[in-house]
Amino acid sequence: MLAEKPLSSGHNGANGANGVHGHYKRASLSNVIKPFFASREEAGKLLAIWLQCYAQKENTVVLSIKPTATLLAYELAKELKLPLDLFLIRTLKIYGLTIGAITDRTDNPLQNEQIIRGCDITQQQLSEIVNQERIQLETLKHQFNPPNYPLSNSENATVLLATDGIQTGQNARCAIRLLKSMGYRGRIVLVGGVIGSDAQKIFMREADEVLAVKGPQNVGLVSSWYKNAEPTNEQIKQTLLKAKE
Repeated sequence: MLAEKPLSSGHNGANGANGVHGHYKRASLSNVIKPFFASREEAGKLLAIWLQCYAQKENTVVLSIKPTATLLAYELAKELKLPLDLFLIRTLKIYGLTIGAITDRTDNPLQNEQIIRGCDITQQQLSEIVNQERIQLETLKHQFNPPNYPLSNSENATVLLATDGIQTGQNARCAIRLLKSMGYRGRIVLVGGVIGSDAQKIFMREADEVLAVKGPQNVGLVSSWYKNAEPTNEQIKQTLLKAKE
């Protein structure tokens, strides 16, 4: 399996791929990449090789967008000497459709009004779904106790949204849109161990930059790219505790 630096794009100039939206770069990583990752920690360290431009950058934070990606995000943050946090998200679903998302960082849910109207979802139904997911969100918050650092409101700020992998892209899409709905004005960089090449092209329309260690056509199960098992809740909690030190 050949290793590669996948598609990367920037919308805002300085830190993008030559500052041109839709301009793609490819480079060999064959000297450091294995056919699959030994662990999420390894993937995080490899990502850091390509993200040195963000090392110790002011108003920059690494946000893990799902608990299983926390170990990857921790290594990335450690290598770049950046703060780490866990972006807790719960998607809102009905009839098998995703109609929005919530996070503990704001009281305002993200809602897909087109689907809500198209499915004739009542305000009562929506409120019930939101309340159910708020309970789950509080459970996760109590379980992992993330730092919940405030995000900078500066246009010069940067958030590195870190994931171990993207299969459907639902969580990453919700994370990006939640940030924007919260009024975040800085740069959003989506990074991951494995993100499908088609997904990268799609996310270039929503994020300022997209970068993954592996960019195959078919991702399959994200867990299949990692030799070790998914981290336990206790490992995730302890990793976040280490990040606070």
